[in-house]
Amino acid sequence: MKKVLIAVVAMAFSSTAFAAGYGSAGCGLGSLAFQKNDMTQVLAATTNGTFGSQTFGMTFGTSNCNNEGLVKLSMARQSFIEANYKDLSRDVAAGKGEYVNSLAKLYGYTPQNAWQFTQLLQKNHTTIFAANDAKTAVTAIDRLVSNI
Repeated sequence: MKKVLIAVVAMAFSSTAFAAGYGSAGCGLGSLAFQKNDMTQVLAATTNGTFGSQTFGMTFGTSNCNNEGLVKLSMARQSFIEANYKDLSRDVAAGKGEYVNSLAKLYGYTPQNAWQFTQLLQKNHTTIFAANDAKTAVTAIDRLVSNI
């Protein structure tokens, strides 16, 4: 019964296939591994969800994801912060780490000047992460960056 329900849902959304090079399951590892037909979109979506490749792909522009698809840079930033909230908070508090470096790239910082971004976030850690809410953190970071 569950398989039938999943197939029906997949077919209902199959008409929303995008010209961006992937089907209704979206970009990610699943879009690379499976064709754009109705039945394989269930497998593509499952693959994307299981491996987290869609979030990573949207963030870094890999796995068939790019800014010509559904997610623009601001959404990529928000997705990255939401997906990595706790790790990002830890890295910002420490003033270093792969999560804060990756976020710096999304905000247009180079490896040479990413320390400025990291320092700005570290100084404002309490403000950014006080609400324990990713959307609040996105708004706070955007506001800080725009004031530079």
